[in-house]
Amino acid sequence: GWERAHLVQAAALALEAAGHRPAGPDGSGYRVRETPQPEAVAVHEPDAEALRACAVTLERAGWQVGEHTEPRTRARHLLASPRRV
Repeated sequence: GWERAHLVQAAALALEAAGHRPAGPDGSGYRVRETPQPEAVAVHEPDAEALRACAVTLERAGWQVGEHTEPRTRARHLLASPRRV
């Protein structure tokens, strides 16, 4: 479907529709990025509680979500991909 061809936009739309705040100039809020994996996006959110809330939102929207830690920076992020139907 559409979301597999537009992963970053689909994830960002799901988060925005649920009321999560996209990243602003001050650096707070979520950012959705492409990843080397063909069917996954990374969701970065500096606030740990907000990151967990993003995970719950994406799971409810039908995404598979895992939480990961950046080995060098120790920053947490989500790896999310649309569930196979």
